[in-house]
Order: sequence, then C-alpha cells, then structure tokens
Amino acid sequence: MGTFIGHISPGLAFFSFGVLYAFKFSLMVLRGEEIQLVSHSRPPGLRSCLKRIPAEGVMKIVYGTLAVMAEFFYPPGVYKLIIYNKEKPDYPFIHPNEWQHVTMYSYFALSGWMDIISQACLPRRLFLLENIAITLAFYIEALLLYSHMHGKERVENSVHTLLLLACFLVCLILTVEIWRPNDHVLWFTKTCLVMTQGTWLLHAAFILYRPFTGKPWKSDDMANLMFVTNFFCWHVALNIILVLAIFSLTALWHRRRGLAFQEVKRQVSFHLKSADGRGLPSEYSKLQAEEEETRLLQECDP
Repeated sequence: MGTFIGHISPGLAFFSFGVLYAFKFSLMVLRGEEIQLVSHSRPPGLRSCLKRIPAEGVMKIVYGTLAVMAEFFYPPGVYKLIIYNKEKPDYPFIHPNEWQHVTMYSYFALSGWMDIISQACLPRRLFLLENIAITLAFYIEALLLYSHMHGKERVENSVHTLLLLACFLVCLILTVEIWRPNDHVLWFTKTCLVMTQGTWLLHAAFILYRPFTGKPWKSDDMANLMFVTNFFCWHVALNIILVLAIFSLTALWHRRRGLAFQEVKRQVSFHLKSADGRGLPSEYSKLQAEEEETRLLQECDP
C-alpha cells in the first residue's frame, strides 16, 4: 500500500463498495424492505445455495485475496512472505508495512466469507454474523492506520489521519447498526463515508506519489497541510452529492418499473375480461393471461 498503485487499488475497492451500498440501500428504502436479524428458513440444495451467493461477499474475497498476493509478490520477482531476517543474529522483523496491509486485507476477505456462509450456506441468514465480521474488519483497519503513521512526514500523516477519521466513523456506525440495523440515516451515512475512504485514497496516491505539479508536497509548509484538510472536506461534500444522485436515479428507475407493472396488470385484466366475454373456458383464460403477463414483463424488463 506504500506505493501509488498501493493506494489506487484499495481506493477503487472502497469506492466500488460505496456505490454498491448506495444502490442497494436506495432500493431497500424505495421498496420498504428491512433487514431481518434472522431470516426465514430457505430451501436447501446446491443450486439454491449458488443463487444466493452475494456479490458483496465475492467482491470482498476477490479484492482482499488479490491485495494480499500483491503485497507479497508484486512487482513480479518480489518475495516478501518473510516475517524476520534470518541472516542477522538478532532476527529483526522485516516488511512491517506489507504485513500490516496483509492483516487488514485478510479481515475484509474474512468478512466476505462470512457474508457467503450467512447468505448462501446456512439454512437461515444471520445478519448479526455479517455485521460483526465487517465491523471487526473496519476496527482492524483503524487500529493499523493508527500505528501506520509513526515516523512519516507531516503531509503523509495528515492524509492518513483524515483517512483514519473516516474509518473510525464507519466503525461507530457499524457498531450502532448491531442494535439499529434498519436506521436509514445510518445506512446512507455509512455509504458516504465508505465512498469517501475510496476517493480519498485515490487522491492520496497523487498527493504522496504523483503530485499534479510534478513537485513533492513540502511538509514544513502549513498551507499544504491546510489544503489537505480542505480537499478531504470537498471529498465528503462530493460524495454526499453522488449518493443523492444515485438515490434519485434509483427512484426514477423504480418509478418507471412501478408504472410498467401497473400497465402489465391493466392489460392482463383486459385480456381476462375479453376471454370471459367470448365465453372461453376459465382455464384457457388463466393460461392466456399468464402467458401475456410473462411476455409483457419481459418487454418491461430493462
């Protein structure tokens, strides 16, 4: 993570999760859905299990595993899967930054496995298990970020302190969600903060490794430190706007789908009445109506 790509890749991961949360929670609010701590029993079988595998869990596992592999073996030819140096008599620890990053990524991958086990494998979904796993992952990230700032320049410390602030706020929200899982304000606040972590990591990569001016930021310049904070505040505002835009687009799509379903019901009702008026058998009328409903639903499906 202590490279340009090392900040870009987790930034993209956090941002993609934030966008996923924005669409997911927007649909849940519009449909009036709520999270159940323990769901109803679900049909067994491998096919049913595979259909229930959550995209979020798969994304966590893929991102986390690839990030772990990159820390140890990227660029090609590098091998950092070593904890201490055997060539020195006091066996000092080596690659501490990489091992911290691996620890953080592993917890997020573990959270992905908990999502899949809960949503796809168990006979009943256990939301509490999923929430505890992701909460633990963010607390681990916050703890590692805190110890990750020792011995760094002031600009880099300022960047990571603001990242730690966003991470810690996510930790608090996830902790409260254990007791208030259906609080809409918490849903969208968490979404905005996760997206902010992502966009801030993307921006941090350019601040620390590829500044747009071509010259590194000077840590002894107070104006640089002040603008780092300014940029972070702008990231928060932009992500709030983005969440609102996603909610608005989702609401328009949901409204369009609702109107389409109403049209389907109206046409199906019309065909049923027409069939009854022609004296056709009721079984034939129902079959024709079902076929017509299926055809119209396929036409409405975007």
